[in-house]
Amino acid sequence: MTLPCMSCARIGTSCCKNYQISLTTGDIQRISEVLGHTDFFTFEPPVLEEIEPGYDPNWLSLIMGSQGMVRVLKRTEQRNCALLTKNGCSLPYDCRPLICRLYPYTYTEQGILGIDQACPISQGKDWGPVLDQLDMPENKAKQWLALLYAEVREEIALRHGVA
Repeated sequence: MTLPCMSCARIGTSCCKNYQISLTTGDIQRISEVLGHTDFFTFEPPVLEEIEPGYDPNWLSLIMGSQGMVRVLKRTEQRNCALLTKNGCSLPYDCRPLICRLYPYTYTEQGILGIDQACPISQGKDWGPVLDQLDMPENKAKQWLALLYAEVREEIALRHGVA
C-alpha cells in the first residue's frame, strides 16, 4: 500500500504548500523549545482563498488579531512552509503546530467532521486504517482539537483581559 503522504510527494503537492498555517501561543512555545528561537512565524493578512470549505466558519474570527492579521508559520517564496525540508517537516511530530497534526481531518470547535477532500486518503472508502497506520487515529485528533481550541480561547481571553 502506498501511504497518502508519499502520493502527495510524487505529484508535487503537500498540505505544507500553499497554505497559511496558523499558530497558537502554545504552538510557538513548543516549536521555539525545539528550534531555540522564535524567528519561524510572522503576521499576515488572512488569505481567504486558502480557507477551505468544510472547516470551522468561525475559525478566522477566532484567530484574527485586532489589526486584521493572523499569526502563521513563515513561508518560502514558493509558498512552502519554511520548516518543510526535502525529507518532510523538520519538527518532531509532537512539536508540530496543532493545525498540522490535525490535517487531513476537517473540524469545527464541536468536533471532527471528516477528511479533507483534497487529501488523497479521502478517496478511499475506509480511511480509518490509513490514519491509524500514520498514528493519527480519530481519538488522538479529538485530543489535538480540544487543545487547539483551548489554546485559541485562552489567547482570546488574555487579549480581552479576562483571566
